[in-house]
Amino acid sequence: MRLCFVLVMALLTGCVAMQESNPPPKNTITKFSISKQFPTLPSGSRLIPDTHFSVIFADSAATLLVPVPFVGEAVTGAINSSKSESYKEHYVGIDILKFAEEAFSGSEYYSEEPQATKLFPVAYVQECFDDVFRISLAIEVDSENWVGRYLYHIPTHIPVSDVKKVETLSSELKAGMSKLTRLIERDIKGQLNSTEKNVDFGSYYIYGSNLGGLITPSVMHLSDGQLIEEGKDYVIFRHSGDPSVAGTAGALLFGVHYFKKDQLHTFEVIE
Repeated sequence: MRLCFVLVMALLTGCVAMQESNPPPKNTITKFSISKQFPTLPSGSRLIPDTHFSVIFADSAATLLVPVPFVGEAVTGAINSSKSESYKEHYVGIDILKFAEEAFSGSEYYSEEPQATKLFPVAYVQECFDDVFRISLAIEVDSENWVGRYLYHIPTHIPVSDVKKVETLSSELKAGMSKLTRLIERDIKGQLNSTEKNVDFGSYYIYGSNLGGLITPSVMHLSDGQLIEEGKDYVIFRHSGDPSVAGTAGALLFGVHYFKKDQLHTFEVIE
């Protein structure tokens, strides 16, 4: 199992173009505004129509068992598109853009000027091995010479078998958007610098499904997170990554993460 884990991690992190997550250069961002467009989305993910929710489905048996890759991918894509369309009635009333505008409009950096740096909000809904969806709220920030991303991981899990259980989701997304507002403001001000310590971490919000049908996500962890801040029950760190790879291959790694410690199955600060 240990050898399989090492090989899979090498494939996941070594064979993609890992983008460094760095603070914005000084004076890069003077004003920002909310964009209605989508940020970079994971390969194979599916948008819930008329929302800013992007669903990352677990690897399908069709992909694993069909010997012709393109056929398996086509079958899986059709199934996943149908599923995400069926979720619309439960999620269409949860307005991610509205939450973003409410949270960020009170910031000293907020502006509706067309030249302002664009913020791209989205919520990733990841299907996990334990039959729940885990949701990560994200803001991608795009300027001319810098790209950043900030993620807040929502505490409530939604059963795969009962996707309509979204009663507390709006309030949690609003709270998360407020957290992300403060994170971005602090980063602009140079207040999210590395402590020069690394974090060994693993979370089902990052790797949530069995990888290739072989590796359980409970053994998946990485030791190169850059620790920014640790509190009694939370941690903030940066990690490099590639937002365009498949969600099951770590598309949510890139960026600054705000985690509650109970959302991490592995956590250790490396001095």
